[in-house]
Amino acid sequence: MYRAQQYCRSRTLFIHYAIVLVLTRYCSAFCSLEPVLRPSRWISNRSKSLTLLNTIAWTPRPSKTSPRLSMAVGKTGGKLIETVEEYTSIVLEMESQKPVMVFFTAPWCGPCRLSIPVVKDVMKQFAGQIEVVEVCTDDLPEVASDAGVVSIPTIQMYAKDELLDTIVGCVAKSVLAASVEKVLEETLSRYGASDSAVEQ
Repeated sequence: MYRAQQYCRSRTLFIHYAIVLVLTRYCSAFCSLEPVLRPSRWISNRSKSLTLLNTIAWTPRPSKTSPRLSMAVGKTGGKLIETVEEYTSIVLEMESQKPVMVFFTAPWCGPCRLSIPVVKDVMKQFAGQIEVVEVCTDDLPEVASDAGVVSIPTIQMYAKDELLDTIVGCVAKSVLAASVEKVLEETLSRYGASDSAVEQ
């Protein structure tokens, strides 16, 4: 009688241990999303939802070195400058013939977050007349240093690779809009309508 009880206990413990091993194996496989070898009968006996999880588990992770399919967009809706080369081609070499508004910002900056809706509104107001780009000073400190930025938020207006206006700090929409209008007028008077590509 005692031996029979011991046998039952040992068998129960073995079954529990085997169940824990199986669950640990499959749970860890789903959590890591790494391809693992699974018995085909295990998949065939499960519902469609588990088959979907198995498909996800077999999906390879995207390569970190894969090229970007689209340009990054900043929080204001403007293009996010990610490299020094991008800043040089767009702002300094004037890839676009329109005046360029450069918004220097950082994720931790409170006044920068307050300035985002202001920049958005001005960008919509002057849609088609200016280009808006963002520069994160944490990611590109050398760009901010070369541009003479000592505090953020800072907004600079460029036309024909020339700095025409600088606004430091969080300002009202009317102030930023007035600066854009002044730059557009100055660009028009200096370079003419055909060169500046400014269309009222």
